[in-house]
Amino acid sequence: MSECTSFRVGGKVDYLAFPEGPEDLQRILEWCGQQGIPTFILGNGTNLLVRDGGIRGMAISLSRGFLRVEEVECGPEGSLVLAEAGQSLGKLVEFSWKKGLAGLEFAAGIPGSVGGALFMNAGAFRGEIKDVLDSVRLMEASGLVLERRREERKFFYRSMGLEKGEIILGGKFRLKAENGQAVKNRIEEIMRQRMSKQPYDLPSAGSVFKNPPQGPAGKLIEEAGLKGHHIGDAQISEKHANFIVNRGQARAQNILALIELARKKVYQEKGVWLEMEIQVIGEE
Repeated sequence: MSECTSFRVGGKVDYLAFPEGPEDLQRILEWCGQQGIPTFILGNGTNLLVRDGGIRGMAISLSRGFLRVEEVECGPEGSLVLAEAGQSLGKLVEFSWKKGLAGLEFAAGIPGSVGGALFMNAGAFRGEIKDVLDSVRLMEASGLVLERRREERKFFYRSMGLEKGEIILGGKFRLKAENGQAVKNRIEEIMRQRMSKQPYDLPSAGSVFKNPPQGPAGKLIEEAGLKGHHIGDAQISEKHANFIVNRGQARAQNILALIELARKKVYQEKGVWLEMEIQVIGEE
């Protein structure tokens, strides 16, 4: 799994599948159900930490078959854009400004896929995916494909609130018409801010912790004196303390040890228990 995750760590998975479309995915789910094999939707492997013992079961990546991005409705005020779950969020952001559509600028620089962004209700710069979402396309555990309006789903901070067995196949986004160059300029400014504050030169999974009401998690970790602290080749970034980076040969156990250290130290000094934003799966 180290080859399939942005952290570049993690043990082996029993099975790895790349369905080309909904029918493929349905067949995979049916076979796994018949064989009693658990399944896991991998996405692009960002915002994810796989333990060193790997994953028992089937990891399913939508990154090779669910890549469509297109305008499905177009009007003078804006457009409805369909984006499938396997496409990168960056490609969707690029598509929007090239079409002269505004609303997704906040997502510039957020790693991962459209499906992952929906799953996490990804957000930054005072914007979230739910703010521009019109509807989401889902596959139920039975293989049934359905579309749900944004109003029919409960969104939370960094969570879409999926029901058990549901798989995100894509979404439709309501975007406003605007001058494409103006949209691009805002995207470039957001990217400049990100590049100046966040580590892009080493493998990571983005923000490790959710920001609590008391303030940014990175600021709390830095004030606890842990910025730059490392265990093995895993390090709390010297650039942004809510990022843990892999300096080369880190193992998942090193990253997990840093996570627990940060949580305990911040709790001891600030009385705040940090909640994880990244997903941790697999066996020790």
